[in-house]
Amino acid sequence: MITTNKNSTSAVILIAIVGLGAIVGYFYYSQALQDQVQPFASFEIPANDNLIKFKDFNLDFGPFDDLQFKVLRVFGESPVNPGAAGKSDIFAPF
Repeated sequence: MITTNKNSTSAVILIAIVGLGAIVGYFYYSQALQDQVQPFASFEIPANDNLIKFKDFNLDFGPFDDLQFKVLRVFGESPVNPGAAGKSDIFAPF
């Protein structure tokens, strides 16, 4: 008659559960990481692409010559001094 030991049976079941969990975890993480990795889209710069197209580029500084811009003043200290803020002991009752 064949008798099975309860300890050896529970050990086999435990090993099977751990092995199955490892296999399922491997497949889950291998699929989850594929979705997160974004391929780097490289592009080629044409040979005739240079800075000649910016030769006639001009910035309009006209708004800085406006009277409303010139009368703007800074109020207070600059840069701002943050000073002491908050409590030194956040768990103090006062």
